[in-house]
Amino acid sequence: MNAPEPKAGRRDQCTMAVRRLIPLLFVVAALLASGRLMAEPYAQGVFWLVQAPNGARSHLLGTLHAPDSRLSRLSPPVLAAMKASAQVATELVGDDVSAHRFRRAMMMREPKLPEILGSEDFARVESLLARSGVSNRARARMKPWAALLVIAQPPPAEGGASMDEAVLARARDEGKPVRSLESIDEQIASFEGVPQDSQVQLLRHAGRFPQLMRASVEPLIQAYLAGNLSEMFRINESVIDDAPELERPNADFLGSVLYSRNLRFVERLEPLLREGGLFAAFGALHLFGERGVLSLLERRGYRVRRVDR
Repeated sequence: MNAPEPKAGRRDQCTMAVRRLIPLLFVVAALLASGRLMAEPYAQGVFWLVQAPNGARSHLLGTLHAPDSRLSRLSPPVLAAMKASAQVATELVGDDVSAHRFRRAMMMREPKLPEILGSEDFARVESLLARSGVSNRARARMKPWAALLVIAQPPPAEGGASMDEAVLARARDEGKPVRSLESIDEQIASFEGVPQDSQVQLLRHAGRFPQLMRASVEPLIQAYLAGNLSEMFRINESVIDDAPELERPNADFLGSVLYSRNLRFVERLEPLLREGGLFAAFGALHLFGERGVLSLLERRGYRVRRVDR
């Protein structure tokens, strides 16, 4: 059975919407103690100059995918770095084909979500999916990770695009070649790689406490604007302090959706960084910590320096 098509006007935005959601899912899933966060490297800064071992220079920008005009107004230093670049790389450059593949991947062949969640939890999640515009016939067929993506999506701020949309639009206006750091199939596999039991526990928690998720959006934006990556991880402590059962699901989620992708991003970035003149933009939390992109690059002989923006 084919996945139901979204309403007119939403189809072309499907893949971009997913890129907006990923950092917000870290707020739902991250279960990290504040003491550990303070010890993590690269806890501050979202804009970086990277020098390859051969001396070639490039820039990395950590983005926040939430649609908000405060984020989509790119700063003069960022615009200058983009203008001087030879090419641009982003997490994913979506098209109609990839959007269709993602929509199909979000759906199960049979309406099994009520059985997977249980009737009470499904009723909560279904209500949130309905508010997000998911059709009645599609709600019960959504995979748990897909339902979590949808209900985690913040309402767009008035006139607000995401940073990723702004970067892509600017790159195209300037005629820059744009490369993807991963394929749509690889992105899908990252979500599918989270064990279903962990997906279900995270989704149940999100369905039971949707107000906590909504309340995290503005603090997350403020932490990003301050360049405070450790605070972005810390924000959800109040959401999950009383849910120790989420420790394992959190580890599963971060392992598949954050850390494994960090390794992939570094593999794809390295040849471009050795060429130099690259401007790369991807979710800011990929930069953070001992297992983040900056630490991985540093261990491979790259020099990184924070740039004020």
